[in-house]
Order: sequence, then structure tokens, then C-alpha cells
Amino acid sequence: MDTQGKTIGEMLKTAREARNLTIEQVHRETRISVQAIRALEGDDFGAFPSETYLKGFLRTYGDFLGLDGAKLWSMTGQRSGGSAGGGPSWEIEEGMRVEKLGPPVIVRRLVLPVLVVLLVILAILLVRERRKTGVSTGRATPVEATRIAG
Repeated sequence: MDTQGKTIGEMLKTAREARNLTIEQVHRETRISVQAIRALEGDDFGAFPSETYLKGFLRTYGDFLGLDGAKLWSMTGQRSGGSAGGGPSWEIEEGMRVEKLGPPVIVRRLVLPVLVVLLVILAILLVRERRKTGVSTGRATPVEATRIAG
């Protein structure tokens, strides 16, 4: 296929039409939404919520059509990398907070304290049980042993 002077969207659309596929057929086979396919074919890369979505859909769609999805993705970088407003730009917003990974809130606030309380109760019961079994086993305590021996 001649790719000279064609946009990524034009290459995708030409390849799809050459295979006599409708957008709906592509949707059924790739599970890419009809809106996303139309956005890709229309070179509307800003329609995607992040660069990750664009990359995944572009590679999947390109590979499905027999094109090199990775090469198509690299072409988006060449197209939008140096231009000031030509391509999509997904930048981290200033006000975003960094979320640290850890246990869910319910684990920290409910499950862990309950486990700690259960462990304390088990420890107390274990100590009590040992005291009971030490007296009831019939073994002589050191004081009783001296009385018996003497």
C-alpha cells in the first residue's frame, strides 16, 4: 500500500476498505468501539482519554488490518512530537495528587484492628489454658515435691 503523503487515519481507512470491511465488522472482530475506530480513521487522536488508549487501539487496529501497528504508533510521535499544537498532548495536570499504593481503607480501618484484638484474646486464652493444664495434670509443684520427699 502506498503510504506516501497519507495520514495515519487515511492509511487505516484505505486498508479497511481494501479488505471490504465495515466499521461495525472491525468493531466486532477487535472489540474497539465504533467511535474509537472513527476517531482513528479521522486522525482525531485527541478524542482518546490518554496516550495509552491511543497506543493500544492504534496497534490493535493496525495489526488487525495487516499494517504494522507499532510503526503506526511511531508515526504519531513523529507527527505530533515537534509541533506546538498539531497533535494530541496528554500532560499531567498540576493539581493531580500522587496516590500511594497500599491496603484498601477497609483493611486499614476495620480488618487489621479486629485481627489485633483477636490475637490478644487468643494469647490470653492460651495463657489461661496453660495455667489450668499445669495444675490439673497431676504433676507435683516444687513445694509439693519437697513435702513428698521429706
